[in-house]
Amino acid sequence: MIIFSKALADQATVWDSIRRAEGAEGPVPDEMIRFSGEKKPVVMWNITRHCNLNCDHCYIDATEAAAEELKLEEGIRLIDELAALKIPMLILTGGEPLLSRNFYAYAFHAREVGLRTVISTNGTLITPEVARLLREAEVRYVGVSLDSCRPEAHDRFRGVKGAYDRAIEGLANAREAGLKTGLRVTLTKDNWHEVPALLDLALELGVPRFCLYHLVPVGRGAEISDRDVSAEERRSVIRFLAEAAVELKDREIEILSTDSPMDGAYLLEMLKDEPERRERVRQLLKNSGGCTAGVKVANINHRGDVLPCHFMPEVVVGNVRERSFKEIWMDDPSPELLALRDIRSKLTGACGDCEYLDVCGGCRQKARYYCGDICGEDPTCVVKDLLGK
Repeated sequence: MIIFSKALADQATVWDSIRRAEGAEGPVPDEMIRFSGEKKPVVMWNITRHCNLNCDHCYIDATEAAAEELKLEEGIRLIDELAALKIPMLILTGGEPLLSRNFYAYAFHAREVGLRTVISTNGTLITPEVARLLREAEVRYVGVSLDSCRPEAHDRFRGVKGAYDRAIEGLANAREAGLKTGLRVTLTKDNWHEVPALLDLALELGVPRFCLYHLVPVGRGAEISDRDVSAEERRSVIRFLAEAAVELKDREIEILSTDSPMDGAYLLEMLKDEPERRERVRQLLKNSGGCTAGVKVANINHRGDVLPCHFMPEVVVGNVRERSFKEIWMDDPSPELLALRDIRSKLTGACGDCEYLDVCGGCRQKARYYCGDICGEDPTCVVKDLLGK
């Protein structure tokens, strides 16, 4: 996750983050968890496979609810354990998490045990009443996906007519209820040129967070890997977001990208003529840690399988029905987790020989998919050709 607004336009927050990484006490603000020295993982939990849309890029190929989904008592026990571990944040997702019969039980229980919770949703089910319940459950953030300013294009990508209008309505309902909201965009060849218009839409709607996701080839996303953007298209979008973060620093909007640690490396390339500023950004990105699969992020799927990242469904390192999350993640980590935690020493190709290795390391799932080697280079890198790799 690369928070352009914090890295480029909020020096005080940058240094607050660095001090926290050096051992200062006190809670880390929600938006700075990834940039802090926090060692326990943010946990993304797919509470259901059930979804009311049929998105082209869905990484778990969500359709109907699965019989093997965790039962209510199992989910409550998991929440208690994660709260006891004091993980920094729990992300409830799916499928569409609001379709889970256990969603509200989980959300309100997380509130009772003091676990910071956010929700990743397609937005189509957020009625005024749902928004009020989310607020009562003290959900910290509602991220809603939107992939085009053109309703027909969004509906086509999401597989259901009317999805655009209902997502916009859901965002409005969440904002009206006083929830912090975010507009999330998955970048493809179909919409990369719409990013400026989508940012304008977020500003128009009063949505205080704009998050760019990069296409990762897994699930149905693997079927559209040929629709990923080129290096120059990706650089164009990153440049735009960086410039917009500075221009909009006095507006209530946070601009960030995720699923692409190389964005931070490209930011440093852009700042080569500003050494002092570049060093501040580099320190922040080092705290973030680049690709943190198996380190700062963890995924638990609907069956209770623990994964290093939600984009690595084949790498199952344990199951919370059989062992506690603490045992799986901390006490007795698998060889796969141990390898990921020392991945930089094993990287090959352009990633292994890159001057930005300490802040990036590429996306390990992209290396796995395109090269057949989790330690290989990320072929979607936007800086290797600039560095002559």
